[in-house]
Amino acid sequence: MALRADARRNREQIIAAARTLFSEVGVDVPMEEVARAAGVGVGTLYRRFSDRDELIKAVGLDNVTLLVDLAHQAERSEADPAAALIRLLRTTLELRLDITVMALSPRAFQAIQASHAIAQQRDEVIAAARRLLRRAQQAGTIRPDIDVGDMMLALFLLSRLVMPAADELGEMAFQRLFTLVVDGLRATSGSPLPGRPFDQHDLEVLRQGGMRVIDKPTVTGQG
Repeated sequence: MALRADARRNREQIIAAARTLFSEVGVDVPMEEVARAAGVGVGTLYRRFSDRDELIKAVGLDNVTLLVDLAHQAERSEADPAAALIRLLRTTLELRLDITVMALSPRAFQAIQASHAIAQQRDEVIAAARRLLRRAQQAGTIRPDIDVGDMMLALFLLSRLVMPAADELGEMAFQRLFTLVVDGLRATSGSPLPGRPFDQHDLEVLRQGGMRVIDKPTVTGQG
């Protein structure tokens, strides 16, 4: 059954607030804080999402659904595969679609693994990114010794260090660091990478081995 306009608006506001707080604080941010940021009461939040894991899954599905659309737009509208790939990475960061944090956080990972819809959409995003990467590598514009997992790691580390900010200094820091990361992906980069390219499976192995986000406060809350 379709939601009423006010219920749909509340749901969208909660997901948007949760997306930002999950990125800035972590998925264990108190549910009261999510409700406050969304401009709704805690009761309204729990009517829409019965517990924290349901909210995590909703944010994850919203993120990957939007990313699928962005990836397909980049593939269709940009003739240069390297430019399309960089556009997708930048947009992911600017919209705070932090799928790497969702993938590497143990709680978020477990919640997302239980969602077949998220898994399907996530695989479609990764497939589109891999197609763009392969095309760019064949064109000689992106270094040949990387895979999708390397890009996701770079995105993860960049989003943990600095995100786009409203103030001039924060925005400059983001733009400079993003440019440095992107230049490291280009085929003109000089130093060969040790080991072998990272794929998505490698990220899951890292997560299971205890890869953690550093400098993030430990927060407890309901749900």
